[in-house]
Amino acid sequence: MARREHQMPNVKVSGGKRPYYYIRYRVRVLVARDQFERKEKQHFLGYCDEISKRQAERMRDTVMVEINGQVYTLQSQIRFADFVELYRRDHLVTLAPGGKKRDESLLKNHIIPELGSRGLCEIGALEVQQFLNQKEADGLSRWTPNRMKAMLSSLFAKAQDWGYWQGKNPVTKARLGRKKPKRQKQILTDSHFQMLLKELPPIEALMVKTAASTSMRVSEVLGLKWDRVNLERGLVRVDRRLYRGDFDEPKTEGSKRIVPLGMLCAEFRQLRPADAQDDDFVFQRDGKPLDDRAILRNCIRPAAKRLGIYFEGFGWHTFRRQNLTLMQEEGATAFEAQAQAGHTKPSMTWEYTVVGLDRREQSVLRVQQRLFGRAESSEAA
Repeated sequence: MARREHQMPNVKVSGGKRPYYYIRYRVRVLVARDQFERKEKQHFLGYCDEISKRQAERMRDTVMVEINGQVYTLQSQIRFADFVELYRRDHLVTLAPGGKKRDESLLKNHIIPELGSRGLCEIGALEVQQFLNQKEADGLSRWTPNRMKAMLSSLFAKAQDWGYWQGKNPVTKARLGRKKPKRQKQILTDSHFQMLLKELPPIEALMVKTAASTSMRVSEVLGLKWDRVNLERGLVRVDRRLYRGDFDEPKTEGSKRIVPLGMLCAEFRQLRPADAQDDDFVFQRDGKPLDDRAILRNCIRPAAKRLGIYFEGFGWHTFRRQNLTLMQEEGATAFEAQAQAGHTKPSMTWEYTVVGLDRREQSVLRVQQRLFGRAESSEAA
């Protein structure tokens, strides 16, 4: 455990043509993992022909207040890469599989190559800002530096909790540059969405309908079991998710929610086998749940390309974004859309919303009709 040391060295006088006052004190220096040495340092106070010994002693007192106030710890000098191993072992294992895989990738490809060889105590606010600036200059999408900033903040927070770091978190003051989306957010038009459904097999089509009309994440759709589907009331309880073979609770507490099936209730009734058990997955073949990546790769994206409606970034998130956009176009409040999506913050729901040009054109016309009167707005059109 870290402990404070009290030192009060005598003021000494050097030899030579111009003597000076100085003191010596000791510090701990890490020389290998879990090993340190005590190193002696010499501190110059002033020349004897310029200050008195009493003045030198007062200067010594000022210096030693700072030195003795420090907590000399072996932990703070640990190599950053070595601390990351502790972070992996004791923190990353607590994350959901998706978050763990994401963070492992960022550590391996970005953070450790850049910062791993430094001591933990050598990484301050300036080093963090320079690291993030470089990642933005490399042309990475906004999401990547933003997530790396969050990871670094988490790393130093854990370092504080575990006694490896003293003082403020150096990530607190770090800032990212102006947001520059890598690609434009898009959704399908109503007609394109209906065209896509006709191209898909029944089970895949129902999965897409469910995602696009309930805002359920694909992991929540795949993790749906019959005991969570109330066909009498047309409701689904979302409190499980299936991600890459891992069956667990959703990513946040706010993700646990009840969503209405509406018109899809009849299709769910038709899908349910007569001998279905409550513990059976809704979307499965031969008793095994489906894989979202395989469906996207082998079924949905090829269909979109055949129809000429494919765009960069087209995937399961497109349907979730489509739902939240249409809900708000149909008059749902931001908080209603937030509850439907299972987001923790309304700002996240807004990130999913795409306001189309045709909708904005109609809004402009309605405002002009109120301000100028119908005749003038029609003449302008």
